[in-house]
Amino acid sequence: MGDLNEARILIVDDEITNVRLLDRLLKQAGFHNIMTTTDPRQARSLYEELQPDLVMLDLMMPHLDGIAVMAELPIPAAAYVPILALTAEVTAEAKQRALTAGAKDFLTKPFDRLEVLLRIKNLLNTRFLYLELERQNRSLEEIVADRTQRLLQSEKVATMGALLAGVAHELNNPLAVILGQCHLMRASTTDPKSGVRAEKIIAAAERCTRIVRNFLAMARQRAPERGDVRLNMVVQEAMELLAYELRTDDVQVALALGEQLPVLWADGHQLHQVVLNIVANAHHAMRRGGGPRRLTITTGWNAATERIDVTIADTGPGIAPEIRAKIFEPFFTTKPSGQGTGLGLSLCQGIIESHGGTIRVESEPGQGTTFFISLPVLPRPAVVTTQAAPSAPAPVGSKTIMVVDDESEVAAILAESLQQDGYRVETVTDGAEALRRLERGGYDLVLSDTKMPVLSGTDFYRVIEQRFPALIQKFIFVTGDLLDVEKQQFFESVGVPVVSKPFNVDEVRRVVRNTLATPSAR
Repeated sequence: MGDLNEARILIVDDEITNVRLLDRLLKQAGFHNIMTTTDPRQARSLYEELQPDLVMLDLMMPHLDGIAVMAELPIPAAAYVPILALTAEVTAEAKQRALTAGAKDFLTKPFDRLEVLLRIKNLLNTRFLYLELERQNRSLEEIVADRTQRLLQSEKVATMGALLAGVAHELNNPLAVILGQCHLMRASTTDPKSGVRAEKIIAAAERCTRIVRNFLAMARQRAPERGDVRLNMVVQEAMELLAYELRTDDVQVALALGEQLPVLWADGHQLHQVVLNIVANAHHAMRRGGGPRRLTITTGWNAATERIDVTIADTGPGIAPEIRAKIFEPFFTTKPSGQGTGLGLSLCQGIIESHGGTIRVESEPGQGTTFFISLPVLPRPAVVTTQAAPSAPAPVGSKTIMVVDDESEVAAILAESLQQDGYRVETVTDGAEALRRLERGGYDLVLSDTKMPVLSGTDFYRVIEQRFPALIQKFIFVTGDLLDVEKQQFFESVGVPVVSKPFNVDEVRRVVRNTLATPSAR
């Protein structure tokens, strides 16, 4: 609550002796922000200049009486600015008129010092309590608005994740067809030009695949997953995702990536998000400014600190000191409403610190901005072991394989690639039909999609588990549904090999060979 002695007080009384008396009493009591006038016609202008916390107003004055002055004062209806009426008339009618006009209390002439100070302090205390309540109400309204926006944002993120999952599934199937056909064409062609053309199509399709997976990584909500991470690859994949936008806005990108960096034990998806956020912010900043647009990313090994250092520098307009001090605060953003949540850099800081690293920024207005990231090379946990993947055994051509996928083109690609290893392959478009064929027997392995009409892949597996238990160890899932948390948990619980769409047909053949070569426990 405010200090009473800092209160602003306006005195309006046509009697100069009353004005001087009140002014002296108030100053002796420690009040110093006082304005006075003996002309009621000046009351409004003085009020607007002082913005008082209390008005002491005579009711009987020439030109304008106190009732008329109260009508002129621009006091907002929702505000509490008390008016203390000064009067020699103590009739009930006079008091009622003053109360109706807006007075909050009365002082009767001649004045008593103790009464004057008591009534003033009571009114000012009420005034400051009102202001404090108003401040707290505003604060609560801001909290409610902030949390509402956070809730809306979380709902948007959840919706985005669901949409991306659907988009990824729809894109992964045609990408699987493109990649599969190109791999088959490259393996079968004897024309060098056709082989080169196939390589170019494969490279473009694999780039599309990485872009889809990067989007999925941004939308994925899961616990951190540590593994071997090559930071230069993380940077290159992030830049690949933003390459088109940067190029069309004439941003020159320079990558100075250190050679032979140590492998990090980290969450690659999270580090990818850090690079993506900082580069996207730099891009946005450079779009607002003139002059050359350059983005430079440098990585290097610091032997003295045993850390990998990363710098991301732009030639944007820079950041003012007062803003620079807040940029890592959650929900702080300088972007217009609807263009940013203020979460990006706060999340970046949290990710880097969770990896034992540091992140800081250097920037001056007009001098661009540079982010400095330092990451320690942490040892792998003792429980984590790495083994070289065993080489796939030679194919056994006498085996019969069932491919279950509602996308006939995907099923055809899988069938053709497996037939090259000498297998007999049948394709089915849904789980129900697959079960009917399994009743007849004669299948050594099943490859199944997860998202299918009639009977989903997971339900299909559960039925096989009950009715054909010998096949569950000869079962492989092929899926483009990478964001479904329940499916991820299902895969982990059953321990079945999973091949992600779009796939490399050579990888599919390797997984099939390994699965067929694994001895059955039943």
